[in-house]
Amino acid sequence: MRSPAAQASERRAGIAVLLAFLGISFVFSGQIPPFRNPNELSRIEAVYAMVESGTLAIDDAIRRFGDHEDKALFEGRLFSNKAPGLALAAAPVYRLVRMVYPRPASPFDAVWLVVRVLVVTTVCALALFLFWRRLSERGAPAAALVLAGLALGSPFLFYARTLFSHAWTASLVFLSLELIRRGEALAASRRVRFYLWAAGVLAGWAVISEYPVAVLAAVLLLRAGSRRSWTRMASFALGAALPGAVLLAYNAACFGSPFSLSSAHEAAPEFSRLVGNGLFGFHAPSPIVAFQFLFHPARGLVLYSPFVLWAIPGFLRWRRSGEDAPDRKFCLFGSLLFFVAMCGYPNWHGGWCLESRYLIPLLFPLALAIPHALGTPRSRWAFAAAIGFSIGVQAVSGATWPYFPLELPWTPATGSGWFLARGWIAQAMPPLTALPGLIAAAASTGWVVVALSLGERRPGTIPGSAMAAGLLAFAATLVAMPPPPFSGRLWRAETFAKYSGKARALEDLRRELSTATTPAEKRHAARIREIWRLPP
Repeated sequence: MRSPAAQASERRAGIAVLLAFLGISFVFSGQIPPFRNPNELSRIEAVYAMVESGTLAIDDAIRRFGDHEDKALFEGRLFSNKAPGLALAAAPVYRLVRMVYPRPASPFDAVWLVVRVLVVTTVCALALFLFWRRLSERGAPAAALVLAGLALGSPFLFYARTLFSHAWTASLVFLSLELIRRGEALAASRRVRFYLWAAGVLAGWAVISEYPVAVLAAVLLLRAGSRRSWTRMASFALGAALPGAVLLAYNAACFGSPFSLSSAHEAAPEFSRLVGNGLFGFHAPSPIVAFQFLFHPARGLVLYSPFVLWAIPGFLRWRRSGEDAPDRKFCLFGSLLFFVAMCGYPNWHGGWCLESRYLIPLLFPLALAIPHALGTPRSRWAFAAAIGFSIGVQAVSGATWPYFPLELPWTPATGSGWFLARGWIAQAMPPLTALPGLIAAAASTGWVVVALSLGERRPGTIPGSAMAAGLLAFAATLVAMPPPPFSGRLWRAETFAKYSGKARALEDLRRELSTATTPAEKRHAARIREIWRLPP
């Protein structure tokens, strides 16, 4: 039993984490003008078309906001190629926000930032709060520290402030699990059925927002009936059927059949070829893809958020404890099945992106297991060091251009650090400019580190030395990382020249072009010089 002083310290640390998450999410827009991210732009155009034009086709929206590759083509009309759940949820919010803001002329207009905050960031913050409350209620060790790993030490931090669907669906799945758990604690059967029905709605909406999450939703259905209650499973299934019906109606309106997904009508040839093989692009799981998901130098979840490793002993000790067996089974088997399914996707890397975005739905289930591995001061010390390392990674990665190819290993050093050294900082919300926004984000992150480090100076404390060691280890990677290969160096120089607006950008591009040594590199450099009209 923790002392009142320890509980108060833990509570302050948890509040510090949540406030820092909200502060960073509100300050930084997640956008890098003039770059229009196709993933977000596709949803922005779908929302605009639904509300402003009364249609699901995005042809007019494309002419207004710009073309991209994330679109579907059917009978001469263009549609978003994304699962529609997030756009459908954003449309009524956009309609309300438009009562205050004028019609947008650009995907960077303030109306889209407000919609993103209200639809995605708010749901993600609610999930984080309920996650922390759950750990605190059961007296889990280092609850605030685990929360910090999830909220500030993983790619969840960046994607929770975008119109990508990964953090959104991860939050919906966790909220669905919480509704199941809280519904089971109620004595009144009608309220239980309502909770299970609502849990099904959230799980179903997660599925129609990101189709692979259907694996987790199926395990949630089994979780709903874990006490051998067919009526509870039926309530959950009825709730999930509602978003399913919405998807069928959407498909019929867009593609002529309720069972024809947007993925079957990809307009871009490369995406059409991808989904044309296997089951919408999915094949048998590959151990090579599994290794790349976890350890690839540009994407590996374990490399960029090493605190997730504590989930392994966490699950083992959770099983021995016998606590919350239904939730443990969902977290373990749901995570394994989802991971195995994603290992069958050849496009596992997600194109230009920040880390392993497809694995974000696993973060909440893994984080629920981690506290079981923190029963000793030594394990908590090592975990605190891993959290310090992970927070350093995300703090640097989210402060500038966040979309990286596989050619850049260890992107905090070879990508983000390189851009920051040249003064390229992510867009901040008014009235802050980029630099004050970065300072505010760094200050809030430092505040979290201090809050997590302060506590009772007895066993159970998370010593500041542990987090400092983790941050120093991360800083060492920024210094020790060797330069990336020529293709990676040239990519970042081109990206910097094209999107940063910095006067020195062309100088960096010329310098990188001059480093070509092999015949292939020289041919590549010649093509780039021709595109940019640079002298040899």
